[in-house]
Amino acid sequence: MRKTMLPMTAGAILTAIVLFLTACAPLREQAAAGEVYWAPKDPPPAAYALDVKVKAEGENVSLTASGKISFTNTAGRPLTVLAFEWPVKPSKEFAAAVSGRPLKVLNGERNMPLTTPLLLALPEPVGPYEKVVVDVRFTGGAALNAGQVHFGLWYPRLWWEGSPVRDSFRVKLETPPGFVAAVSGRLDSASGVYSNDCVTTHFGLFLSNTMRAERREAGGVELTALFTEKGRECALFCLAAAADIVPFYNKWLGYYPHASLYILPGDARPMGGYPYASGMVVIHGQETFDPARGEKENDWWRWITAHEIGHQYWGESVMSGDVLGNYSDAWLMIGMGICADKEYMLRRGHGWDRHRGFIDGYLGGVKAGNDTTLDAPPSLLKTQKYDRNNVLIHGKGFAVLSALETALGREAFDRIYRRTVREYAGKRLEWREFRRIAEAGAGESLTWFFEDWVKSNKVLECRVAAKTSVPAEGGYASEVRIEYGMNSVRMPVPVQASFEDGTAQTATTDRLARMNLLRFVSRAPLKDVILDPDGRLGLVRDAIPQTTAEIEEAVEDLDWTGTGEAALEFFRNPETAAVKTPHVWFKLGLLLFDGGFYPESLGAFRKCREVSTAKGDVFGALVWMGNINDLQGNREAAVSCYTEAVKNDPGWTLQHDQYGLRINKAWVEERLRSPFKWSR
Repeated sequence: MRKTMLPMTAGAILTAIVLFLTACAPLREQAAAGEVYWAPKDPPPAAYALDVKVKAEGENVSLTASGKISFTNTAGRPLTVLAFEWPVKPSKEFAAAVSGRPLKVLNGERNMPLTTPLLLALPEPVGPYEKVVVDVRFTGGAALNAGQVHFGLWYPRLWWEGSPVRDSFRVKLETPPGFVAAVSGRLDSASGVYSNDCVTTHFGLFLSNTMRAERREAGGVELTALFTEKGRECALFCLAAAADIVPFYNKWLGYYPHASLYILPGDARPMGGYPYASGMVVIHGQETFDPARGEKENDWWRWITAHEIGHQYWGESVMSGDVLGNYSDAWLMIGMGICADKEYMLRRGHGWDRHRGFIDGYLGGVKAGNDTTLDAPPSLLKTQKYDRNNVLIHGKGFAVLSALETALGREAFDRIYRRTVREYAGKRLEWREFRRIAEAGAGESLTWFFEDWVKSNKVLECRVAAKTSVPAEGGYASEVRIEYGMNSVRMPVPVQASFEDGTAQTATTDRLARMNLLRFVSRAPLKDVILDPDGRLGLVRDAIPQTTAEIEEAVEDLDWTGTGEAALEFFRNPETAAVKTPHVWFKLGLLLFDGGFYPESLGAFRKCREVSTAKGDVFGALVWMGNINDLQGNREAAVSCYTEAVKNDPGWTLQHDQYGLRINKAWVEERLRSPFKWSR
């Protein structure tokens, strides 16, 4: 008797694919033609509607969920394969179907690295601007540890090559009795659904059976703090701070990204905090809080609360376009977040000290000899083996933006900042795009700023080289000479001159001049001169030791004329002696000649001769050694150099367009008959 196969229900299909994903055999099917994964340049946001049940049995906590994930294909070509962040392991199950038809697994081997996305082929291609709804069912779990359950990324999340996307969530959650929950969404008590339309990192879920919760409303945002009994006073302090911080940000920036905020306790030590998930932050060390210290001493807790809330704008609302995956490696996101809490602390009268600490942390890394190039290529990134998070991402990231605010002025920077946070809500922002916004706001090119601060290892090195104050008609005339370092970042630096009668005057350096002469007229003699009096710059006043590579790069960057004094400083720098590149010494010799420093020029050409045996290098060095000896009246030494040069003729012409000189064997033979002459 022939058996008739009945059509499978959607539930049966989902069961089948669950069994398939949890089988012991390797889980891979042959991809059909056209079943190739690719990600749109601008990935579409997705809507997650999930029904979640959590159960606890002793220390084992299980999660089962079902629902829909939908999005519209915004690309100009059909999508055939979806990728999900979902680890394939026995403790987790995942089923997916579209219109009752299962998605085919294209990978899913048991030993895949956890970072490998799970690839699923769609039953039918999703054309441009078509919507797809994926029915999902999955299970997972976590351990109850010290009364806490951290689920991490507990749901299958669409993966687009690591590009951040702002998704929306509707999650109905059932939790076990005796647990309090922290969730990346605001609860609608009527429907029992948590909602959030601004989820970039992930939709967080945290449970505890030993903590309590306290709630309050501020600026239309529901604020919740979870805490242990010992950490209660700190949690309430941070909750009260958040009730001031969120409305402040809302009014200043025009919106707050979420309708809810959860504050969670973290590590036992008070070592900062971190964004736990969308709309959720962790603050460490809450049980060490001592209210007896007074509000001023406990400002640290206010600041760290403002700091972590600031990341809900930068990294969550405005997404990073500079890094894939976690935005915590994006200096612009971290730096802009610090600017948010800086503004709050200053406007509330809590001072600048916390933020000066970020800049000092960066300078500590500089003094340790670390390369602090922000926009570093992968080859350079591998050499940055130090505390990049604190020195580079937090420290220099904020130092760059503080320097930009100093250069443009507080009001201009504030306009740029507020425009960026509003216009890029829900969008990815690269630092180059932020540069264009800043240039539009400033009305000028800022190449000079971003090239030095972001794309190089240069440091702002500036010092008071000399100062005088002499009696003049009606009082005193003072002169202050400010000098940038040889390879310094060049930007305007505020200078404050204070006088014996208690008065003070300010001026700003000209970034285009390495030496600045500032003049002040006053009734009393000059008392002191301070660079960067407000302490807003990552500025070094003492010369920083340079590596050989940095010296070579700096010399190569010097103009071929008019830089003799700079060349003289490099020549006299003991660290330059380690340079072994002949071209660097040859260029130093020419620049010193151009500046009229003949003895030093001769020394540089002699060094070029010593470090190379190549005929071209030897010929050029010997010719110029002869030229310099002629200019110094030492004809015998000059002839000796010219004679050796002829023996090392490379067969080509040495051309110096800045002087109209074309030097070859015939030119040198003429110098054997008549000395080199030069008039400036």
